[in-house]
Amino acid sequence: VGFELWQVKSGSIFDDIIITDSLEEAQAFAEETFFKKKDSEKDMFDAVQKKVREEEEASRADEDMGDMDMGDMDDMDMMGDEF
Repeated sequence: VGFELWQVKSGSIFDDIIITDSLEEAQAFAEETFFKKKDSEKDMFDAVQKKVREEEEASRADEDMGDMDMGDMDDMDMMGDEF
């Protein structure tokens, strides 16, 4: 018995299920299903992880900009009063 199990936010997904007593048949099934998809699924996962990291870094950069010292901004308020 062999099956591929995915854990996702919405629950569990069972994929590529096989019941056999033949090692050769199981290997052929794995080659046609799991091994064909494995690399492209990993590439998609890596791309999503990269996007998440980039968004987190951008969010941290935005937060850091919000923490900047605004002491010099007080001087700018007075510039308008000169006219």
